[in-house]
Amino acid sequence: MRVLVTGSAGHIGREQVKVLQAAGYDLRTTDRVATVRDHAWEHLPGDLRDIDFVRRVVQGVDAVVHLGAIPSDRYGSGDEVLTVNVQGTWNVLMACQEAGVERVVFFSSINALGCVGGHRPAAYLPIDDAYPRHPMSPYQLSKHLGEEICRCFSEKHGIVTICLRPGFVAAPEHYAHFGHGSQEQRAAWQKDEYWGYVDRRDVCDAVVRALQVEGIQHDAFLLFADDTTIDLPTLQLVEQHYPDTPWKQDKLAYVADNPYRSVFDASRAKQILGWYPRHSWREAL
Repeated sequence: MRVLVTGSAGHIGREQVKVLQAAGYDLRTTDRVATVRDHAWEHLPGDLRDIDFVRRVVQGVDAVVHLGAIPSDRYGSGDEVLTVNVQGTWNVLMACQEAGVERVVFFSSINALGCVGGHRPAAYLPIDDAYPRHPMSPYQLSKHLGEEICRCFSEKHGIVTICLRPGFVAAPEHYAHFGHGSQEQRAAWQKDEYWGYVDRRDVCDAVVRALQVEGIQHDAFLLFADDTTIDLPTLQLVEQHYPDTPWKQDKLAYVADNPYRSVFDASRAKQILGWYPRHSWREAL
């Protein structure tokens, strides 16, 4: 299978192309920046807002892993975030439909749901894939609309679209900081993100599974580690920072097997993709 990876020079993209190459995929990559020609695949720099460029770059591929985007509101104005992330995603899906590409793995985000970032507290815990979406910022809206574009092309044209919703994507070099300093202070700093994270290696594994899974036309999956980023029990964190948030299930039963369990429930990715978060900062330290 020949796979196009957009956003291949980014934090996830760099690792993703290595994983896909090791898995035996034939690759083409694209990003807005040119890269040194030190790899065995074709790299075509360009802007995803240019539909003619996107049409050229999808020719001859079987699937697209669409990472190319402005990664948060901090890296661009609202109009830039929306044009790059939304128009770019529309262009990718439109070009895929025209070229007969049958599968797109779209990198959405937990932000598509709107429950992180401090704009508005979550409606309930644990947060799952059924959470009612209420995007509250340009970036959150761009990821929500990206998922809707995928759904539209799946329903109208039959393209398989699988949307992945990772939280904070951590690399092993980040873990040295997780267990140090005041955990209470770190808990307060990270409360807007509900102390969620996922290892980059696990995210890359989810992409491989999304390229291979059968029986899905369109779906979206949270990707989170099973634990939090904080070395304090989950119920203590919630009681201190979100005491009035209702629980969708019995909270004592939820943490019975893991007192540090994440408040993001990624069980659907486990059940449907066969994905499991194998890496934890606690084991790394």
